[in-house]
Amino acid sequence: MSSGYRSWEERDADVAKTKAETARIKAEAEKAAKDAEVAAAATETAKLVEQVKQAKIRNQLGEAAEKAKDDQAARKAKRREQRDEDGTTFKLLVNVALVLGLLAALPAQISYFLGLHRKGDKDSGLAWTLAPIPFFLELLAWVGVMGTRWAHRKGLPRWPFWLLTATLASIAGWINFAHGVTEYGPVAGYALAATSIIGPLLAEVRQYLESKAAEDGRDLKQRARDRRAAREAAKAERERKEIERAEDEKRRRLFPNEFEEFERIMAAYPTGGISRAVAWERAWDTMHALPLAVTAGSMAVREVARAAVDSLLQDADRTPESVAVDLFLKHAFDPNGGDDGSVGALTDGRSGGPAGGGSRARSRTTSEGPEALGRKGKQRSGRTSSKTPEKPLDPVHIDKVRKLAEALGDVDKLSARKVREVIGGGSNEYAVRLRNHVKNNPAPTA
Repeated sequence: MSSGYRSWEERDADVAKTKAETARIKAEAEKAAKDAEVAAAATETAKLVEQVKQAKIRNQLGEAAEKAKDDQAARKAKRREQRDEDGTTFKLLVNVALVLGLLAALPAQISYFLGLHRKGDKDSGLAWTLAPIPFFLELLAWVGVMGTRWAHRKGLPRWPFWLLTATLASIAGWINFAHGVTEYGPVAGYALAATSIIGPLLAEVRQYLESKAAEDGRDLKQRARDRRAAREAAKAERERKEIERAEDEKRRRLFPNEFEEFERIMAAYPTGGISRAVAWERAWDTMHALPLAVTAGSMAVREVARAAVDSLLQDADRTPESVAVDLFLKHAFDPNGGDDGSVGALTDGRSGGPAGGGSRARSRTTSEGPEALGRKGKQRSGRTSSKTPEKPLDPVHIDKVRKLAEALGDVDKLSARKVREVIGGGSNEYAVRLRNHVKNNPAPTA
């Protein structure tokens, strides 16, 4: 046999080994590919995370830049508001106008005065002795302006310096106008006069506004709020005066004597020394010696009405106490009921008036009878039901009486009359048995 002979077992083993190695290599290759994919994904994720971070940073930088820009704009607006509040721009423009006025007026005046000479002199040269006059004329008006400022600081009257400024500025302006018209014509004359007058005038206006600003320390918003509050207060004051005027007209028409006394009292006191309400109460007390809005006539009408009510209750065999109990029971057990029932009947009877009302109410109630009251869903309180001595106790009645006892606070306060009223009538014997039953059989506690 050849030395290279291999058995089937060896060949199978080599094949299996080769397959295993191939599978291992394949698995390693797949693992390496997956690792590469994971690494690539991680790299991409890291790249995306970095991009997100950079985007956030760019947004933050943009927001910071916008905030800085807004802050800068706010600071500029605040400085502009402060300049407007302080009048900085106005003062600056006034100073510029003053400088321009001096630059325009002084050269013209200097050339005018230097060119003057005596009559008969020819080629006498420049009149240097007159050179200080233009400066003197322009400074005259500023004497009054500075005097106004000094008076403001010392708290002195400022109007004398205003007059001084106006007079001196007018003199300088007239001189400028005269030589301007002579040398350059009317337009130049008016312009030169304006340069001498408008400058000091603007300076006085600025000083006046500064004085007012020093006296009033409010800012623009506060002044606007104060003006709005003043308008509202003035409106409220006008409305109050209109109401008082209408009130006085009505009182003068309805109570002429009382109103005359009211005016006398208001005139006797100094302004603000007494209020209108107190003065009217005193006037009423003086004229009637009674509480406000009560007169002897109204008291007489009230007493007539009271006598009519007492007569009505007496004819109906009722007392004020029983009417009060009816009202209490009506509110406690039938809060949604109408105006029917015993109290309603008495109220209807009162509508007949003080004279004869009680008899009409009683005759009407009697003619209607229990049937009429029954049609309304109510029964007359009192003695209308038939006597049933051995009538069994109604559970509904028992419940009503127990509620009445709870309302009264003690079962011993129950009476046959109250029981009859709460159940809507019935015999006295039935009411007594019902009361005794509630007393002897209290309601079970929860």
